[in-house]
Amino acid sequence: MMSDQTTLRDLWESGQLKGAEEFLRQVWVHMRDCEKRFGPSCVRVGLKGSGASPNYRVQPIQKVEFPRPKDGKWLAENQYEYLALRNCAYGGLSHTRTHSGLGQETWSKIANTIGDIQQLRREIIAQKRPPKTGVA
Repeated sequence: MMSDQTTLRDLWESGQLKGAEEFLRQVWVHMRDCEKRFGPSCVRVGLKGSGASPNYRVQPIQKVEFPRPKDGKWLAENQYEYLALRNCAYGGLSHTRTHSGLGQETWSKIANTIGDIQQLRREIIAQKRPPKTGVA
């Protein structure tokens, strides 16, 4: 099991994170979707396994308070979605939402923001480019 201080950058720098550019793109998509609905988000990695394709949780950073609906319904649709986000994770291989097995997973204590993910993606992409050569 990985350290509870593990971040996606740690996994990439150690060479454990496979297909890092695409993996981080998928994480970014889920984070961006969360941010559009609920404001700033963060991601925590699952610590079980090798770190090659870790499960991850994307969650709003701040708790969102919803006014009680006037029509007497207990929860509005966006409230259900918010609760679902707080109580789910994404599979590291499929990037699909899962609600099962979450109690068995241990999550990193350190979260990455969407800015962290964007910066790491830029570094990975820059590293893949061939070096510039001078033109004579």
